Amino acid sequence: MLSVPGKWLQAVEKLPVKEYGNGIEYYGEVGVGSPPQIFKLDLDTGSGDDTVTIGNLTVPNQVIGLAVNESKAYQIDTVDGLLGLSYSGVSFIQGVTTFLDNIYENNYLKDPLFSVYIKEKDKDDYAGEYLFGDIDKNRYSGDLTWVPLYQPKFWQIMLDNVSLNVDGVGKEKMEISGPVILDTGTTLIVMNDEQATEFHRAIPSAENSDIYGWIMPCNTEQLVPGNVSFTIAGVDFSVPVKNIVREPVKGLDGWCFSAVTSGASNFIILGDVFLRSNYVVFDRGNSRVGIAPSKH
Repeated sequence: MLSVPGKWLQAVEKLPVKEYGNGIEYYGEVGVGSPPQIFKLDLDTGSGDDTVTIGNLTVPNQVIGLAVNESKAYQIDTVDGLLGLSYSGVSFIQGVTTFLDNIYENNYLKDPLFSVYIKEKDKDDYAGEYLFGDIDKNRYSGDLTWVPLYQPKFWQIMLDNVSLNVDGVGKEKMEISGPVILDTGTTLIVMNDEQATEFHRAIPSAENSDIYGWIMPCNTEQLVPGNVSFTIAGVDFSVPVKNIVREPVKGLDGWCFSAVTSGASNFIILGDVFLRSNYVVFDRGNSRVGIAPSKH
């Protein structure tokens, strides 16, 4: 359970997370209220609305969002709700200070940042952790690349380009660039229609199905062994091709869903597919993010 002490102790708090489905979402157990009730919450850097009061001491005047109606999907979902970890400016409730901004403005943490390390779950159901107030250098390789936020309303930075690196063949650059959001609350990588088409141009036999969306052969890892690189601040951050291939499509033998999908948006979303391969530090105090390859 996540527990943040009061101002008298600037804290470092580690929150283990579990994986639901095939990396569909990652959640941690968070206490709400006093005494705390434990909820399984999806920690979401793309959301500003909060459903939490913290641990031994409630965050002062923290507004939480309560659902009046619940969809059928939520009724059967393992996760109870969202813990928004974005800026107050993206909250659906105007004028509300989010959990992230509350702990920043009240100086609860040792350092005004949090770090995200997620992975494929192990035999003990451990799938990573969120570290509030510190950086775990044992969780990544090399040095962090620090990137200023393009728009400090979201965790938004600029993407230089994308390329497919095929073992023994070389690099194929794609005409994909622009603003991206690092979003722990999104499973996939989401691009606009033009960008998604450009991405799948490099994947043999990939197609955009009218029924299923973007799909590709399940053996794509054998067809193009290697990785996809996302170049940010001049540095390549990779995702293995095997992680771009998702679940099999029911009724289409040999075909799988793509981890890159299209959606109506003016920015790219780098979700858990990207974050499973790359350690990210969300630095609220300096309005920047730090990225490095994860150690698994």
